[in-house]
Amino acid sequence: MDYDTASTDDVDSVVPEEYGGMWFFRDPLDCENLGMTLLELEPDGKGKAHDHADDGQEEVYLVVEGELTVQLGGSEDEPADDEVVLTEGEAIRVGPETRRQLHSHGDGRVRVAIAGAP
Repeated sequence: MDYDTASTDDVDSVVPEEYGGMWFFRDPLDCENLGMTLLELEPDGKGKAHDHADDGQEEVYLVVEGELTVQLGGSEDEPADDEVVLTEGEAIRVGPETRRQLHSHGDGRVRVAIAGAP
């Protein structure tokens, strides 16, 4: 059988705990193509605005707990073109060329499972 396991206890967060947490599971799970990340944002927290135009990676964001606002489009100099609000159990797929930024506008911490692959 071919499988690997990992937990947030095994992986260091790349975000300080006071802001939430972000755990990358690709390497600990020995994934060849799929990136898997768990993101936690504190109330009024936000992720980095980015796209994946250079690497062709599409991403799926699945809200595990809380409420997530996803701003889509725009640029460094222009505001987002669209905004989608997701609650627990809802997901969105974002294509590589689309700029995105994640926000936690709710009262509690938001937890999001993120999967990405070219």
